[in-house]
Amino acid sequence: MSCGTFAGTDEEFRERLKFLYGESDIYESFFYELKNALVAKDIGKVANFNEYPIRVNFDGDTKYYKNKNEFIKNYKNIITSEMLERVEKQTFGDLFANSYGMHIGLGDIWFTGYCIGGDPEDPCKKVKINVTSYNVIHVKK
Repeated sequence: MSCGTFAGTDEEFRERLKFLYGESDIYESFFYELKNALVAKDIGKVANFNEYPIRVNFDGDTKYYKNKNEFIKNYKNIITSEMLERVEKQTFGDLFANSYGMHIGLGDIWFTGYCIGGDPEDPCKKVKINVTSYNVIHVKK
């Protein structure tokens, strides 16, 4: 069973990430880089953060975009103004995290890290972080 959390403060969340993943700095850097790219509407940079094929869940439908070009072509359908509002308000300390990854907003954008190190003594010496899915969520106001 995986346990999730909304930590509250940046320092509490850093401690939670250290417990879950053994470190926090790279996840914090990734969060801010992703958030800044989304807010700046830097479509190419956002597309570079994805693990392809990237899963996008729409109301009642799931699509997989095979590559960066497909994602960019469909960007306006994926990154909605409603999603951007939640991204802009998101703080590091209020991210959700569990053993599967972290998400921004209401589960709008999920990301996680993967061990890519070749060192048998320390297989997670190098970690690659990517967005793994987007959920296009509409909330009635």
